[in-house]
Amino acid sequence: MIIISGSNSQNLAYRVSKLTNSELLRTEFKKFPDGELYIRIHGDVKNRDVFLIQTQNNQNDSIVETILMCDVLRDEGAKSINLVAPYLAYARQDKKFNDGEPISIRALAKLYSNLCDKLITINPHEVHIEAFFDIPFIHGNAVNKLAEYAKDKLNNPVVLSPDKGAIELAKTASEVLDCEYDYLEKTRISPTEIKIAPKNLDVKDRDILIVDDIISTGGTMAKAIAMLKEQGAKKVIASCVHPVLIGDALNKLYIGGADEVIGTDTYPSEVSKISVDTVIADLIKF
Repeated sequence: MIIISGSNSQNLAYRVSKLTNSELLRTEFKKFPDGELYIRIHGDVKNRDVFLIQTQNNQNDSIVETILMCDVLRDEGAKSINLVAPYLAYARQDKKFNDGEPISIRALAKLYSNLCDKLITINPHEVHIEAFFDIPFIHGNAVNKLAEYAKDKLNNPVVLSPDKGAIELAKTASEVLDCEYDYLEKTRISPTEIKIAPKNLDVKDRDILIVDDIISTGGTMAKAIAMLKEQGAKKVIASCVHPVLIGDALNKLYIGGADEVIGTDTYPSEVSKISVDTVIADLIKF
């Protein structure tokens, strides 16, 4: 088994290669003045199972880079090409809302299905996108890693998901923390006022871990944190697998009352305090 890194995941690929006792090949990356990418893989991949680790946090460049790398791996005779995209770009564009819109992840799934033999990702926003792929689509879960990191920071904890749809994430984290879990429910009090509170549990005098797959703009999460503090929560840690954190999202969370914000290195950021290296290593061992 050979590990190859995309430009966004060089440190992660190194750690995975050590965990799996695999050979790590050098990949050379350049960008021409007009923005076009240059790729060169150094080493022999002929008749070898190759795992390309490339998170797609800079979306379009990383997608083009992935396409070029998969093409050269096939051209150089790799036995199998296994794309590991810890953060899979366009995965949230999984349905059509208006006429004329593409289902973007479906279009990309067709490309990956032609280029690769397998795709591995971490906590996709919706698992039903698997149906768009004609190759094995494997998804790991890094929520337990978030919970393990927060475990010693919380007293009398409760785990919350931001909505009912993410309740399984809260359940996973609660099993690590050995505590109760719930989801946040929005209730409209008036045309201009919305209350956000746990559906079933009281948070007064408790420490809270909020878990989600992704935090993007941070607006809704910040409001939820502020209301939890108003309801008597002592400490609130906001956590997510993919810390996209657009613009001033992190500032919003701290002003809202977050005591700490944590994420993983699926989407490298200043709060990426947890690595998914062991999650990936477990997924690719065979």
